[in-house]
Amino acid sequence: MEYQLLGVSGLILIILGLTWLKDGEKMDPPLRKRIIIDLTTILLFWIVFEFWNFSKSRTYENEVNWIINGSLAFFGARMIQLICQVNPMFQELVNYLKSKNGKTDAIENDTEENK
Repeated sequence: MEYQLLGVSGLILIILGLTWLKDGEKMDPPLRKRIIIDLTTILLFWIVFEFWNFSKSRTYENEVNWIINGSLAFFGARMIQLICQVNPMFQELVNYLKSKNGKTDAIENDTEENK
């Protein structure tokens, strides 16, 4: 579970970097606030994990595992979203798909009007 938590921490930092790369100085919240927010989030994850890890009771093991796995999924999806927004290749693909979709919509509208 420690490796999963390291993964969550790494994903949060990668997302911070990608957001800064995407928005630069126009980040909302600004970079300094965002660093504090992200480091606090990482710290809270580790505090919850260490509290659970050092307690002898394993009553909430499923819940802690669910929180960490859910966080991995959420931050992983957010990272992929930011990569798609930053990478020009993905932007071109989205524009291409939109243009193709627009053409197919126009064709469908023409065929419906002809009926």
